[in-house]
Amino acid sequence: MMKGRRIYREVLRVLVCLVFLSLSVSPIRAADPEVEELKRLLQQVMEENRRLAQRVNELERRLEAYEKEAEKGEKPVPAEKTWYQRMNLGLSVAGVVHGVVGADREVLRDEDKGYAATAVDLEAAVEFSEKDRAYLLLEMGSGKNPEDEVESFSGIIDESLSMVPVATDDGEVRISEAWYEHDFLWGTSRLRLRAGKIDITTDFDTNEYANDENEQFISPIFINNIAVEWPDYGFGAMLWFESKKVDLGLGYADANGDWENIFDYPFLIGQITLRFEPWGRPGNYRFYAWYNGEKHAEIKGNDENERGYGVGISLDQELLEGVGFFLRYGWQNDEVYPYDQALSGGFSLSGRFWGRPEDALGLGAGVAFLSNDYEDMLEAEGVNTADEYHLEIFYRFRVNDYLRLTPSLEWTDNPAGYEDRDDFWVFTLRAFFEF
Repeated sequence: MMKGRRIYREVLRVLVCLVFLSLSVSPIRAADPEVEELKRLLQQVMEENRRLAQRVNELERRLEAYEKEAEKGEKPVPAEKTWYQRMNLGLSVAGVVHGVVGADREVLRDEDKGYAATAVDLEAAVEFSEKDRAYLLLEMGSGKNPEDEVESFSGIIDESLSMVPVATDDGEVRISEAWYEHDFLWGTSRLRLRAGKIDITTDFDTNEYANDENEQFISPIFINNIAVEWPDYGFGAMLWFESKKVDLGLGYADANGDWENIFDYPFLIGQITLRFEPWGRPGNYRFYAWYNGEKHAEIKGNDENERGYGVGISLDQELLEGVGFFLRYGWQNDEVYPYDQALSGGFSLSGRFWGRPEDALGLGAGVAFLSNDYEDMLEAEGVNTADEYHLEIFYRFRVNDYLRLTPSLEWTDNPAGYEDRDDFWVFTLRAFFEF
């Protein structure tokens, strides 16, 4: 339309010039029939140009109105879509096999021991509109967690894979998440409110390279900050303001997840996320503070009404295409927790460098720093103490669109802060099937 409008304008200019030239050459020629015809054509072109301009203005007005409606997020889900067309279902199965080597005989019945576990997830998500959605996650698991016998702060396998620490019978189905979410939109920003049975870690303390126990690191120290006493799955709510460069989040959850006296012992968290692009590479920098309202007994002293609290950092930064760096740090109340600080970091490398872009190699290192009160308590019992160190390396191999295999190796030194305990190794093979 705009191109046609410019052509008409050029034609109009040419015709006007011709008319002016013709009329100025000689008064005699002013009455020439050809000149009269030219005038008539000129009037037709001007009239057509006027109608075209009106049409273009109308189209521009409609486009502007449509863009404003789109920014408000008021475009509804098409009426012709049925409920099942607005629903997405997902099924995943994860299986793990561990081999623990080197742990003290006083800890294990056998110095070398094997473990296995499997977990099945079924999720359903439905969008009622562009601003309203609901989500349901069912989980079932069966297996043996090596952490039941091999104590450490860093952990060996995340709870969502082992399923053993969950307060259900072996193989029993549980509802892990069931929530409703609504967006309040304006411009390019939005205010997002979620409430129901939630997992607070799906939105807080996230990380691009160290946050997925199925396809990234398997040890808890590289999945979430271990210097945070996270709540169990239970009633909660979160409110997020999200924009292009900055996110602000507030979260509430029942600290113990037992659905009783849900406001008496809250877990509260606030986070700010900043997005930068140094060297033209995306990075996310998260800073948060938290509070756990459950009653805690002091390590030293008689106060059994102490509360948990702390601060944390989680950042991820792409260094090169296919190369990422992550870092986490946390500090927590040293009067009630055996370690008051935790630090972890590492790298993720895409398989694109060796012709397998869907594969990934990860290397992580972490340390749990013992609190002074915990060290004093152990040393009073004649125990030599030291900070706990943990390493993990994994390689994720993409078999096909649905299956990934991930062998990994973990090493832990000074487990649970006991310097005299042997360090140990854990060899793990994960299989993750998803469709």
